[in-house]
Amino acid sequence: MGTEIKALDIASLFIQLANSLPNDQIDNLKLNKLCYYAQGWHLAKFGDPLFKEDIQAWDYGPLIPEVYYTYRVCGKEPIQEPATDFDESELPREVLSLLSEVYINYGKYTSAALIDLTHRAGTPWRQVYEPKMNNIIENDLIKSYFLNSDEMKGIEYNFSPEFVVTGIEEATE
Repeated sequence: MGTEIKALDIASLFIQLANSLPNDQIDNLKLNKLCYYAQGWHLAKFGDPLFKEDIQAWDYGPLIPEVYYTYRVCGKEPIQEPATDFDESELPREVLSLLSEVYINYGKYTSAALIDLTHRAGTPWRQVYEPKMNNIIENDLIKSYFLNSDEMKGIEYNFSPEFVVTGIEEATE
């Protein structure tokens, strides 16, 4: 793949997905958790990071500072539009498939539910969190957790040739 993927690109894709589905919405915290899960699944499945930006252990769970600060103007309200344009055709099919599965598995949860999931005992966030410190959650720790986690067991990656959004719509109907 010739293009370097940024966390904001993945965030843009998740915002497009959420806004394309009826009765779905995404706020800043949910967006950050979905990006965290995308990074974790990618590390476990492909062995390397999906994006290079660090994930940090903040009070409300794993956050990517670039994503958080880009969308903090929205507060707790749903994000209406991506801050960046991203052409999903630049992503390999297997990455689009993975992102689709992440959204199907975690996009149905509220921010509060995703915070609860990421705060469970044994999670990478729990292992490095110190109040108000924003410690980096190292990719090796995330990878190890997702490789050994029940969250990844039994997950199948399905991808239709259409853009991921239409694949998500079909899968959630």
